[in-house]
Amino acid sequence: METKGLEYAMKMTNELAFSIKKEYWNLAFVDHLGTLEKLFIHLIRVRSIYSNGLKSGIISFPGHLPSPDLNIKTELTNSCITLLEAFKFCNYNTLIFNGSKLTVEEVYGMSIQHEGIHQGQFSIALRANKIPLPKMWVSDWHL
Repeated sequence: METKGLEYAMKMTNELAFSIKKEYWNLAFVDHLGTLEKLFIHLIRVRSIYSNGLKSGIISFPGHLPSPDLNIKTELTNSCITLLEAFKFCNYNTLIFNGSKLTVEEVYGMSIQHEGIHQGQFSIALRANKIPLPKMWVSDWHL
């Protein structure tokens, strides 16, 4: 399976961790949105759920929270590699998710959509707090 679209989407999301100062990671920019650090942990967890589902045939939420001692930047990068490999080497045509059958392509689309939703949330939150967006977002999205 070709995975360049997802690779790009995850790279765009990971760019937050690599370009936003760590001093901002635990600030709540908008009510009910959470912090960047919580977002990063969430992304690592969800990518792991998708990876495991592509290997087992069953996507099962909520999964397990990553260790609080993890290196977030390293794990964001590793979660990308693992998920891309899982898509490339998936042996299933359909996966079970929440009692329904989904094609691998549908799960691929969900993965990209998930990344984009969070990018949009934090694009608005950062801009509302006058924190510069990642340069990659500005150049690629023409913001």
